[in-house]
Amino acid sequence: MLKIASSDIINGLRRADLWLFLGWHDVRQRYRRSILGPFWITIASAFFIGFMTLVYSSLFRQDIATFMPLAATGLIIWGFISGSLVEGASVFIASSATIKQIPAPLPLHVFRLIWQQVIFLLHNATVIVLVMIIAKVHVTWATLLVIPGLLLVTLNLTWMVLFIGSLGARFRDVPVIVGTFMPALFLGTPVFWQVSFLPPDRRWVAFVNPFTYLLEIVRIPVLGTAPSIGLWSVCIAMTVVGWIIALFYYSRARGQLAYWI
Repeated sequence: MLKIASSDIINGLRRADLWLFLGWHDVRQRYRRSILGPFWITIASAFFIGFMTLVYSSLFRQDIATFMPLAATGLIIWGFISGSLVEGASVFIASSATIKQIPAPLPLHVFRLIWQQVIFLLHNATVIVLVMIIAKVHVTWATLLVIPGLLLVTLNLTWMVLFIGSLGARFRDVPVIVGTFMPALFLGTPVFWQVSFLPPDRRWVAFVNPFTYLLEIVRIPVLGTAPSIGLWSVCIAMTVVGWIIALFYYSRARGQLAYWI
């Protein structure tokens, strides 16, 4: 069964022309007749980051020039993670009409959603660049590690969406549960704070949270430092184990997904 599931993934990747087009079309349709399109999200993110910096830099007693890149990168990466999971929980439900009309591998709709979120991320990345210029963050060789870090985050989000999307098609409570718990996970993830801000006896809150590692593997190189070997190891392990779990569940659910939706 895992072989069939893996074949679906490969065949879905081969239809890149279709999911790239559909993902781009989804973005265009969402902002149809809008002057700025997805850049409205970018503007909203910029204002949110600005207010967060003014308020929380004082609460945490941090220098604004140091806190701003930390908060900007954290919030934008979290937006990528949160957006993928919240919409991913109903990815097959939302694509039910397409699934019934177009014979294509089901993972194609997962790739379509992830590509859509990547487009939003690229728009919001302009805020990070602007913040880095304002805060005078130095670009080093370690900054290039953003690329493999972002690749690992994308691979992890893809298996997560495949898993919770398959689960959500069977149990309609899953999208509600994901949407309900994401704000709580936001508070428990070092999005606009660092693990060092917590007392030593409470740092476990961040360490047991898998999203801490996915966020830091991108944020640390953006801020000009190379992530530790331990951080890379955890993210790679999450990728391997996560894909095994997702493929196993998807292989059991794939035959009934069309009926569930």
